Amino acid sequence: MSSSRPEGGGQSLLRLINSVAVLSALRESSPATLSNLASRTGLSRPTVEAAMDDLVEQGWATEQRAGAEGRVGRPARRYAFRADSGYVLGFDVGAHRVLGVLADLNGRTVHTSETQVDPQLDADSRVAVLRTVAGRCLAGGGVERARLMAVAIGCPGIIAPDGTVTVSTVIPGWVDLPLARRLSRSFACPVLVDNDANLAALAERSHGVARDVDELIYLLIGRRIGAGLILGGNVHRGFGGAAGEIGLLDPPRWERVRELLLGPATTESISDRDHQVTQDLLEGARAGESEALSIVDDFCAVLARHAVAMTLTVDPEMIVIGGGLASAGDLLLPRLREHVDRVCIRPPRLATSTVGEEAVVLGAVQLALRAADESLRHGVATRA
Repeated sequence: MSSSRPEGGGQSLLRLINSVAVLSALRESSPATLSNLASRTGLSRPTVEAAMDDLVEQGWATEQRAGAEGRVGRPARRYAFRADSGYVLGFDVGAHRVLGVLADLNGRTVHTSETQVDPQLDADSRVAVLRTVAGRCLAGGGVERARLMAVAIGCPGIIAPDGTVTVSTVIPGWVDLPLARRLSRSFACPVLVDNDANLAALAERSHGVARDVDELIYLLIGRRIGAGLILGGNVHRGFGGAAGEIGLLDPPRWERVRELLLGPATTESISDRDHQVTQDLLEGARAGESEALSIVDDFCAVLARHAVAMTLTVDPEMIVIGGGLASAGDLLLPRLREHVDRVCIRPPRLATSTVGEEAVVLGAVQLALRAADESLRHGVATRA
């Protein structure tokens, strides 16, 4: 604690508020000069300078010294946000793997760890694997657990606001599981849980083809189907977390077309042969083979029905196809566009994901970073 800090409660609170405002501006524009930060915050230069002195002392920022050679007059003081002042963990917990990413407060990946698991693994064992992957990420990044500011997990199913998995048909025993509370025993920071399609949508808006799109439908398509919604720039989860569960619209028909194109259900073993059969079928459709084209056409008709229902409801700017079938966008998009254009008053833009297979875990990192922002503001107050 700095001995020069004002003793008056009102002055201390005001100085704290100013420090939080300056830190937020620095995160958005790092590196920045005092003049830059004063302009962004609307605060006076002396106020910004005092706040930056506090933030440097507390370890949230660092001053970058410019070389004096060739300069006339005193160089401007320039500051950078210290992204290594804290870290977040993001996870993608699926039927066949647990993927973890350790990232700094700028979202830069520090270490990644992945473990393949038996799709029939019980819930307790899967949670234990998640903890192991977390330990490997921290050890690989050389980061102490105490420096974590937030943890976020993406998984299939309906997730309640408190981080309980209320419904899941993909992972055995993954029902009524208080996942956030279970993992809170291992981390002294906020732990969040969200549906994997929601997080994939968040990643696509942050890193991918839907960057900065505020009204977005993200279709997560593979051996199951789900949708993530971004409305008004934020993930829309619905009252109980069940928004986007479009696979429930017509399960028998979806299962029929999915099995013809993709093979076994998610909870079963997926072999290299299954993948090869799907790839051969897609190549056959590209070559104009009638049977393969019929299978792809039927699949797209069901997919389009789900997409149209959501489009007519929320009027998105964009629909993005992600998941295992994103690589087949050349076949899916024209067929999907035909159905959507025929029905929708204002057809949205259609595209395939550019984030790829790490969309869920990168979305989890984004969710954790948002929680870390809140912790960061609290951390400024705690260190003050």
